[in-house]
Amino acid sequence: MPPKSRKPEGIAPKMLFDQVKSTAPWAFTKDPPLPAAAILSRAPELDKLWKDGKAGEDYFLFSLAAHFTTVGTFCPTDVDVRIRQHAWTELEGKRLATAIDRVFEIAKWDPRAVSARTVTVGKEVLAGHQGEWFSVLAGALGRALTLEDNEQVERTTAWIEKELTREAKLVTNARKKGSDQELLSIVTTVAHNLGDLSRVVDTWRPAHMESEVGKRYRRLGHEDGARFDGAFVFAGELNKKLMAKENHRFLPLRVPRALRREREFLLPFGPYFFEWGQMIGSTKLLEDQERAEVLLALARVHERGPEELGCLRAIAGIHAGYTGGIDKLARLLPASDVMAVRRPTVQRAVREKEAEFLRRFHADVDR
Repeated sequence: MPPKSRKPEGIAPKMLFDQVKSTAPWAFTKDPPLPAAAILSRAPELDKLWKDGKAGEDYFLFSLAAHFTTVGTFCPTDVDVRIRQHAWTELEGKRLATAIDRVFEIAKWDPRAVSARTVTVGKEVLAGHQGEWFSVLAGALGRALTLEDNEQVERTTAWIEKELTREAKLVTNARKKGSDQELLSIVTTVAHNLGDLSRVVDTWRPAHMESEVGKRYRRLGHEDGARFDGAFVFAGELNKKLMAKENHRFLPLRVPRALRREREFLLPFGPYFFEWGQMIGSTKLLEDQERAEVLLALARVHERGPEELGCLRAIAGIHAGYTGGIDKLARLLPASDVMAVRRPTVQRAVREKEAEFLRRFHADVDR
């Protein structure tokens, strides 16, 4: 039965498709093709249904595909609130169950295709994408609790618990035998994922938020909510100590549009940007003027947060990868911008060897 006609809500599919293509054009040319690309390519057809208020579940799936594709890019699409909250408000019965099925399916997609912030340990892949699915399923769980739909409560809770158990195990194992970089990449991802989960639980109705289920998920990274032998408390504390300031949105990097052109340009975990910077400095996929724009954007990041180290390591990488270094690239910038690149802190970072920086940074890792 086709969905009941209603007033369209959210971003028009064609507009959302254009946003995805603007920030991740490479997603539509990958071989083998991404499942998300096939869904997003239906935008013209879906746009007609959306305007008539009949897009229904197809629009929800479309929004999930857009989020999957762009959440690891410089300019994520703005569908967070819809897929975490609004989409669930009128679903019930079979429609609620089917929407949850769609999330389970998409949660199986490999985030490495669309994100450079992933950790692979054996057959396990950890990424911030799992936090996105935590948040979406938390929205579904809140709706199921409201409806007293025990079957859907059990299904969503089972997925969340299984993923929490997996992530806690990754933290514990990395703490025992992982490299410092692996451990820090894991704890920053897990801290992000737990934050996504708790933020949506905090939007539930007060009775559900204060229920046993709500309390179970609201403070997993805090002592008073400790589970899994304290793995999440450890992750939260280490992330706050070293990594939180290194993995923000880097808004100035939205300015150089050339960075959106290739999958290879996506940022890895901070502060490990040196090799990324080397690639930016040496790749034939960028013109020198584009390289200079990236250099300036990184200098702007430093201006906004002098305590953040990754942008400086990226600049050091560009200096090492580009013949003539950053001084030569700075000649391509307007005179008013050159001083941003010549700051003493930038010049000191350029002189510091990456191995020396890593020894200094990892000295504060407390296992």
